Amino acid sequence: MTDIKDNSENKEIMFSDEEYNKMVAEQKADRMKSLRRHKLPAKLTLTEALNALTKSELEDIQYNLNLPVATNINKVKKAEMVEAVLPEVINFSRRWFVSVLEDQKELFDYACKQQGMAGELQLEDHRLDYLRGIGIMYCGLSDGKLLWYMPKELQKEYEKINNAAFQQAVTLNSEVMRLAAGLVFYYGVMDYDRLYAKICDYIDDELEFSDFIGIIFNGGCWYNNVVVGKHELRYFELINMEALQQEQMNRPQLDYADIPYDKVWDAGQEAYIESTGAYRALAQFMMDKCDIDVLQAAEAVRSITVIIQNGYGMKEIVGFLREKKLVLPTVEDTQELYGLIGRYNNTLPLWVLKGHTPDEVQSTPQPAVVRAGKKVGRNDPCPCGSGKKYKNCCLDKNY
Repeated sequence: MTDIKDNSENKEIMFSDEEYNKMVAEQKADRMKSLRRHKLPAKLTLTEALNALTKSELEDIQYNLNLPVATNINKVKKAEMVEAVLPEVINFSRRWFVSVLEDQKELFDYACKQQGMAGELQLEDHRLDYLRGIGIMYCGLSDGKLLWYMPKELQKEYEKINNAAFQQAVTLNSEVMRLAAGLVFYYGVMDYDRLYAKICDYIDDELEFSDFIGIIFNGGCWYNNVVVGKHELRYFELINMEALQQEQMNRPQLDYADIPYDKVWDAGQEAYIESTGAYRALAQFMMDKCDIDVLQAAEAVRSITVIIQNGYGMKEIVGFLREKKLVLPTVEDTQELYGLIGRYNNTLPLWVLKGHTPDEVQSTPQPAVVRAGKKVGRNDPCPCGSGKKYKNCCLDKNY
């Protein structure tokens, strides 16, 4: 059995539910206060929607749309900001609508059927903040109720393209985004070039790279299980992206695991965990010995998975179990639990192993190193180009 690697030196990992819940509650209160600041306009036009926003909120839209932002917002009149932002929001919507995903389309279809009113949507759905931040959807109070709406000008732009061909494009967009999420579930992080090539291997349709990037940036802001970076997409539970990328680079002989379409597709859903035999055995043991239900056991194993995937070891897992009061009374039970965790680790597709399990890597013969080209003699010029003889330069550096 392979031991769980312990890379805990100079790292911190926090599992304080109390602090996390307090932070979430504060953020929720601040968000609702901000959303309830506005009244529903009499006319659902883009002009009235923008005029209802604060200067700070208009500045957010400018920033999100890559528009020039004033160095001192206090010196800019709100009317000037609205005048500058309005045509840019319309132009942006024409480009952005082509990256729409299926549940976004359902929202826009519903709003258009209701003359722009999307009604009382789930107020806890933070994805609406994304649409608000790019100027597509807005909200306002009416008789004490917070209602969401789509301005008339944007409805018009949307309805121009809302046809059968658009529906096919939306289906492809959603497939691409779900596959992308599934791939980073197994790999942790992937740069856009490699991610694009992988996805093109899975889909039947032609996909331009520029369209792919638009889908990823939209989906990355819409779904909670991925995070969009400047050059890469990563899984939301990845803590140290740079460290993982370095670990993957340190294994140049190890190719990314070939994962079947159906597994990648399943992994693209939020809160997914692969229910392997080792996973079920660990969860069942915790239910039996720790007196917890199936949901609590699933959450515990998920937390253990996050710890392992981020390069931490048994020390952090034990700390997590103690905090959750999942410490076992007998030494025998504790050792059995550690054994089940070790087995789960060995059968888990690890990010550092590019989606391979430790068992797979251990059982795969490592390729021999073959040196190409003519052998360099001791007195020949050094291959590094220094001008020195090989014996006086890089002979001991394994050229």
